This record gives sequence, structure tokens and C-alpha cells, in this order.
Amino acid sequence: MTDRTALEPEPGPPPAARRLPRFRAAGTATSRFLATRPWLTRAVRTTGAAVIAWVLVRLVPGPWSDYPYYAPLGAVIATSVTVRGTTRRSVQSVLAIALGAVVARLVDALDLPGVAGLALVVLVGVLLSGWRLLGDMGSWVPTAALFVLIIGNADPVGYISAYVGLTLFGALVGVAVNLVVPPLPLTPAERSLDRLRAVAGEHLDALAGAVRDDDAPVPSDRPLRAARADAQAAVADAQEAARGNWTARHYRSWRQRQDRHAESMDAAAVVALDVRRAVVTSRTVAAAGATPPEERDVHLPIAAHADDQERADAVREGTARAIEAGAALVRALRPDDGPGAGTEDADDADHAAAELAQALDELQEAVAADRATAEGATRPADGVVVALTPLLTG
Repeated sequence: MTDRTALEPEPGPPPAARRLPRFRAAGTATSRFLATRPWLTRAVRTTGAAVIAWVLVRLVPGPWSDYPYYAPLGAVIATSVTVRGTTRRSVQSVLAIALGAVVARLVDALDLPGVAGLALVVLVGVLLSGWRLLGDMGSWVPTAALFVLIIGNADPVGYISAYVGLTLFGALVGVAVNLVVPPLPLTPAERSLDRLRAVAGEHLDALAGAVRDDDAPVPSDRPLRAARADAQAAVADAQEAARGNWTARHYRSWRQRQDRHAESMDAAAVVALDVRRAVVTSRTVAAAGATPPEERDVHLPIAAHADDQERADAVREGTARAIEAGAALVRALRPDDGPGAGTEDADDADHAAAELAQALDELQEAVAADRATAEGATRPADGVVVALTPLLTG
């Protein structure tokens, strides 16, 4: 055997070593894909729980083997997006089904005609479905009552025990699956907060346009309120999912950062809503100001602007610029650490805050000059200053 010469190439890594980075990249890409689509992971967990429940219940001897489909049904009913939610839904669903079975047996004991018994079961079941303790599982009360009344009439004891017992068994399987592979929807919450930031910024920009142009409509607050509600719900889901979740401790810093960011973004949304109220008030006052004082029913404590058109235009432009500066600051708000945030983001936020502070100072100066020509009357722009200030103090 001869020695390898200097001209021979160095031996490369083994095939397994070359494939490892590819597997890691594919795993990372898959994780990111699933993190932004929590319904897919929930579908996988629910399917797994249903299959496991079906396989296990087939091993149970006795009369329960005649109704094996109730085990996967219990797993599907119980599985939720959080560990606590799955446990809660499991208890509520079993309680609702048991309550429906009791209703069916009591009505059956009355020996009513078929239609009358059916009507009474549905009536009582629907009334009991509104019990707050059952939550959104209350609809299973009349459903279970009908099943027991119609299907289980031949063997009520065996059917009820199988129905309730197997549903409970499937629900426990669902709880176990969620405990082993618990969801923690932090990424969907981040995306909801990003959308709220974008909507709030767009809302403020549209308000600035409405201030500059009286013919431009004041934007509706429905998109902003919807984005705020979605963000609050997503953050609440992430917070609930962290309870009883053994993986949550690995993401403690991310969760704390997200909670702080959620507070700042919710405050920014409130600011945008307050600015809209101030703009609407400005237009209302301007419309009322067109009416001669002697024809008004009441005295207005707010004046739209003085007779000096140049100063009035300065206030209008200053108000629009302040609102635009507020929009820029809202867009610059980022989580205070972690991926996607850093020194550059902090510098952007500081610069935007300085721009807003300067714009508010200039607006106050313009308002003061305009007010001096109208014996100190309050201006609608004062409301914009008050509404935007929390962006600097929050």
C-alpha cells in the first residue's frame, strides 16, 4: 500500500455528515412553517389523540367494545390549543354528556308519546346548555340527550356507561397528548402584534390626511379595533398556553418580552383611537362654528380657529405633522430584545420619539399663537397633543 501523495485530494466528510446540515435546515424550515400555522399542529395532535384512543379502546373487552367510536370522539372534543384548555374542555364535555344522559333517562321515565318526549328532551337540553359551567361544551347536552333517548333506549345502562366512559377515556388521551407535546403559540401572537402595529400606523397616517384635507373622510376605527382584539386574544392564548406547559420555561425571556411589547402596542392602539376622537371633535366643532353665535342653542367652549387664516393653517399643518410623527413612532416600536430587535431598532425608536416631541412642541407653539387671537379659547388641536403624549411617556 503506497502513501497518499500531496496531489491527492483530502478525503471528504462521510455521507452521513454531509446530510446532517440538510436535515437541520429542513427541520428548522418545518418548525418555522408550523409555528406560524398553529391549526396544523393542532390538527396533527387531534388526529394522533383520536387514533391512539381508537387503538387502545379496541383492546378493552366487554360491552364497551360495541361503541369504540366514542373514544376518538372524546379525544376530538377535548383537544384544545392549550394544556389547560384541553383539561377544561375534557371536564366540560364529559359533564355535558352525563347531564344529557340524565335528562334523557328522566324524560324516558315519564313515558310520554314519542314526539312529546323528543320535544321535552330538546327543550330541557337546550336550556341546560346555557349553564356557564359547561362553557362552549354546553351544546353537547341536547346532543347527548338525543343519542341516549333514541339510540340507547334498548340498553340504557350499557349505552350510557359506554358513551360517558369512552368519551372520558378519549378526553384523557387528548389531555395526555397535549401534556407530552404541549402547544405554545408565541409566534402567532408576535404576528398579531406586528399586524396591530401596522394597522395603528396606517390609521394615524390616514388621520393626518383627514386633518390636511377636509374633504378626506375620517378613517373608520373598526379595522384598528379588530386588530387590537385579535392581538389581545392571541397574547392571551399564549399566556394561557404557558400555564402547565413544561416547555414554557425554555421561552421565559421571549414570553416576558412579548408581554411587555403587547402592553406597549395596546397603549399605541388606544392613542390612535384617542387621536381619532380628537379629529372627529375638530370637524364637529368646525361644523358648529359655521353657525352664527346668536343661532346656537348653547355656547361652545372650543373654537375651531381664529380669524387669522395663516395661523389656522399653521395649526392644521402642525397637527398633521404631529400625527404623522406619532405614526412613525408606532411603527418603530419593537420588542426590547431577542431576534428582530437590536441597537438599530432602539435608535430608530429614539429618533422617532425625538421627532414626535419636536412636532408636539411646534404644534403647541402654533396653537398658542392661534389662541392669542381668540382670547384664549381652547382648540381641537389641544386634544391631539393630549392624545399623542402617552407615546412619549409609555
